[in-house]
Amino acid sequence: MGDDRRSVLVVGASAAGLRCACRLARLKPDWTTRVIEAREVFSFAACGLPYVLSGDIGEPASLRRTDYGAIRDSDYFSRVKGVEVLVGRRAVALDVARRRLTVGGPDGAEDLPWDDLVLATGARPLRLTGQADHPRVVSFHVWEDVEPLTRALASGEIERVAVVGAGLVGCELAEAFRSLWGAEVVVIEAAETPLPRVLDPDLGACVARHLRDNDVRLLLDSPVERIRADDDRVSLTAGGETVESQVVVVAIGVEPAVELGRDAGLELGPGGAIVVDSRMATSVPHVWAAGDCATVQHAVTGDRDYMPLGSLANRQGRTLANVLAGRSDAFPPVAGAVAVKVFDRNVAATGCTKSSALDRGLTAQSARVTTLDRPHYWPEAKEIHLELVYEIPSCRVLGVQAVGEGEVAKRVDVATQLIARGATLNDFAHVEQAYAPPYAPAIEPLALAAMVAENQVEGVESVSPREGWGEHAVLDVRSPDEVETRPVDADRLIRIPLEELRERLGELDDSVEWVICERGTRSAEAVRLLLRHGLRARYLGGGLHWRGATGNGADTRRVGRVRQS
Repeated sequence: MGDDRRSVLVVGASAAGLRCACRLARLKPDWTTRVIEAREVFSFAACGLPYVLSGDIGEPASLRRTDYGAIRDSDYFSRVKGVEVLVGRRAVALDVARRRLTVGGPDGAEDLPWDDLVLATGARPLRLTGQADHPRVVSFHVWEDVEPLTRALASGEIERVAVVGAGLVGCELAEAFRSLWGAEVVVIEAAETPLPRVLDPDLGACVARHLRDNDVRLLLDSPVERIRADDDRVSLTAGGETVESQVVVVAIGVEPAVELGRDAGLELGPGGAIVVDSRMATSVPHVWAAGDCATVQHAVTGDRDYMPLGSLANRQGRTLANVLAGRSDAFPPVAGAVAVKVFDRNVAATGCTKSSALDRGLTAQSARVTTLDRPHYWPEAKEIHLELVYEIPSCRVLGVQAVGEGEVAKRVDVATQLIARGATLNDFAHVEQAYAPPYAPAIEPLALAAMVAENQVEGVESVSPREGWGEHAVLDVRSPDEVETRPVDADRLIRIPLEELRERLGELDDSVEWVICERGTRSAEAVRLLLRHGLRARYLGGGLHWRGATGNGADTRRVGRVRQS
C-alpha cells in the first residue's frame, strides 16, 4: 500500500464498516477515511434490539452508547476517532474504472473519489413470497423497528402476535412478546423444529417443548401460504391452517445488500454475498468488502459460506483495516458459533449440524449426552443436553450443539476453537478445563460427549431420544425409586437395575433391543456389557431426561407388559 496519503471510502456505518474505519484512522492518521451512511441512527448494537422489546434492556439508547456512556453519533466519531461519517447519504452508483462513488444526499448527488473502497453494506430482512406491504406486516432488524411495536404493545393495540420464522430472532421475539407483554403468540416455522439452521431435530424438539411450556403456540412444518392484512388484523395461512393476529413479524433471515457491488461487476457467491478472499479483497482491485454483505470460509467444509453474524463482522472490519494499512493479516476460516436465550433455556451451537453435514456430502454421525454443567452434588448444578457431530471414519468433529438451563455457551466457545483447527474425537476427549465444583465437573461435558462418540465408533450404539421404541423389548436399568418417579411407556419392559445386571444376565435373551436410564450413562454401560455376552442392543441417547425434554412419551403413566423378578 505504501506510505502515500490515500483516500478510503467506507459504505455502511455498522459493525464492519466502523470497525474498519476507526482502526484505519488509528493506523494511518494522515489518510482521509470517510464513512457513507444512509440512516440517521447508526452504530447501535442490533443484536440487543429484541432485549429492548423484552424489557431486559431498559433504555434503548444504551445500545448506542460506549461502555463509558458516550453516544456513538457522527460528532463522536469525528472528535474521538478521527473518522468523518456522512450521515443521510446513500451510495447509488459505483464506477470502479474512475474510482468514483456517486452519493445522494439532501443537496443532491455528488461523486466522491477514492483510492480504496470498502463495501460494508450489511444485510436486509428476507421477505415472504407475496408479502404484503402493510403496517401490520413488519420485520425486526433496525432501530426504527422497535418503537412502533413497543408503543402498540404498551397501549394494548397489539394483544395477538404471529411470528414467521423460529430462528434466532423469532425465538427471542416470542419470549419478548409473551413474557413482558403477555401477548398471545404463535410462531410459524417451515421446518419440523425451531432453530433449524442451528440445531438438529433432536435438540430442536427440546426448544419446541420449552416454547409450548411457556404458552407459545407453534405451527411447525408449516410454510406460509398466504398473508392478508387490513386496518384491524392480519390473516395468515400456513400448513393449511389460518391464524389471525393484530401484527405479523416476519423473521425468516436476512440477505446481503449487494446491489452496489453487483452492478459494478463484483463476483457474488453463496447467498448472493460478495466473494472475498482472506484479506477481504473482492474480485475488483481496490474494492474490499466486510461484514454481512461478504462471504466467509467455513472451517469445517473449506467452502465459501454466508454467515451474517455481528461477532464476525467486527473482526472482519479490523482485519481489513490492517490489510489496508499494509500489515500482514488475514481473516481465518470460521465455524459460525451462535447462542440464543429461549425463556430460561440457553442454546448454543457451532460448526455443522448433522443435517447440514449430510447435505454437504460429509459422512456424519452424532453422539448425545445429558449431563450437568457442574458436579451433581453442587447445589446450583444445571442440566444440559449436548450433541456432538463427527465424521466417519476420520473422527473429525464437525459440530457441537447444546440446550439446557446450564452453561452451554462456554462449551460451544471451546468447541469452536477446536473445530476450527480440525480437532478429532480424541482431541475433544482430552480437552483441558479449569475445574472446581462451583464452575465445572471433573469431566468436561465436551470431553464426555467425545468419549460417548468414541464408544459409538467401537459399537456401543445409541438411538434418537425422539424415536419411539414400538414393539422393541426395552431393558430399564434404573433404580426402583427412579422407575416409580418416571414411569415409561413400553409394550415389552424388563426391569433390572444396573447394579444387578451382571448377576442376572441369564434372564436376558436376544429380544432386548433397547436399554434405557435417566441420562444415558448407565444404559450405555449396560449395552457394552450385553455386547460382551453376545447380546446386541442399543441405548437411548441422552436418556429419559432428553426424551422428556422433547415431550416424546416421558412421564407417562401407562406401562406395558413388565417382566421382572
